[in-house]
Amino acid sequence: MKKFGLGIGLSLIVLAAGCVRDQEVVRYDIVEAHWTAEHITLDLEVQAIKAKDVLTYCEQGELLNDIEEDHLSLLGVTFASRMPFTEPDTETYAFNEASFVEGDAVYALCKSDHVEGYRAVKLEERPEFLKDETAREISLLPSVVSGTEEIRERLSREEAIHSYRQDLTIRPFMNSLYTISPGFNGSIEFGIGDDGVFTPYLDFAPYVVREDTHVALGYGTKTKTPYMLMSSDGIHYGQHSLNDGELLDGVDNLSVRTLLEGGTLEPLEPFPLYELTYESNGQKMTKTISIRFKPNPFITEPTDTDAVSIGYVHKYPYHPSVPFYYPDAVSIEGQGYERLTEALETGTPSTKNGEAGEYMYLTLLKGNRGQQFELSYHKRSQKVDVFVKDMNTDEQFKLSSEGAKIFHELFPGAVE
Repeated sequence: MKKFGLGIGLSLIVLAAGCVRDQEVVRYDIVEAHWTAEHITLDLEVQAIKAKDVLTYCEQGELLNDIEEDHLSLLGVTFASRMPFTEPDTETYAFNEASFVEGDAVYALCKSDHVEGYRAVKLEERPEFLKDETAREISLLPSVVSGTEEIRERLSREEAIHSYRQDLTIRPFMNSLYTISPGFNGSIEFGIGDDGVFTPYLDFAPYVVREDTHVALGYGTKTKTPYMLMSSDGIHYGQHSLNDGELLDGVDNLSVRTLLEGGTLEPLEPFPLYELTYESNGQKMTKTISIRFKPNPFITEPTDTDAVSIGYVHKYPYHPSVPFYYPDAVSIEGQGYERLTEALETGTPSTKNGEAGEYMYLTLLKGNRGQQFELSYHKRSQKVDVFVKDMNTDEQFKLSSEGAKIFHELFPGAVE
């Protein structure tokens, strides 16, 4: 996306001496028009809600290291998404999720596209849109049981294993089938041998739909390589290579013996799951595959919610499903953005306004928050006055002479 030059340096911004304003011009808030927000109930009904209900809960309290509860129930999940303001720019895209769980207290678990993992805070009470929601208890720890005859029969079907290579045929070991029920928030990891290295294969999060995962071992008939087979529906299985150099090179006469009848996976406690016997370089070898549950830690470091700071002047009103293309919208970032906000803060309340120009709107984005203005201009012999009208409050401001000068330097094409 093309951006206007910054023009002269920051030193040119001068606030009018002795000017006193009743209020600040730049006041960031959640702009509902920028977001689409929905709540997914436990019955999988979709309800439209305010974006603020998703975006602000994890900003309301202290971030928790852990949720110390003996039991938890899920209340539902909310999502908020902000589409890119322009194409092909994806800088302004944002996706936020909040899951609500309840024990002796109510907690919000929040994540966004800016960070990996969840942040957790304790709430004073249920959010208003969850007042009448019936909670559903969830398991804190995952469990493992042998696969049923029905699931085993499905695994035996020719179309069950979807291979990512046309020349790869995988034969499943039918006696290796297990069903893993989800835990609260963590990863299922598998380790091979006695080196203590575990690799995550499966992640649990506080979703509304909490499906079992079916796991088995398979063997490439041509590659002679063992694979981990996984399915969420017990019908279609994907394959994953085992993280072991010797096994990746292929082995002969592979056989599998199951070691775990079933049980609950305690955090970080490894359970032997399979014993693999095979021949490698003419020698008979045995290796054990173990399984363990690793809880995912909550993020306790503050997140930079102002990671995106960008301003746009644009010709038409914003619509979330219709992105702008240059030159219908022109952006500015970095020092230019700082100069823009400083120029806006030179504005003083005004009952007058100007006339429409080439670019009629100004939008500020700072993290999840933003602000929208209508622009108008009054041409005089030596300069052009700039007026901005807050589209939320209808308050109107006139920029100072120096502020208008900076605005025109940043957006020289705004008034034709």
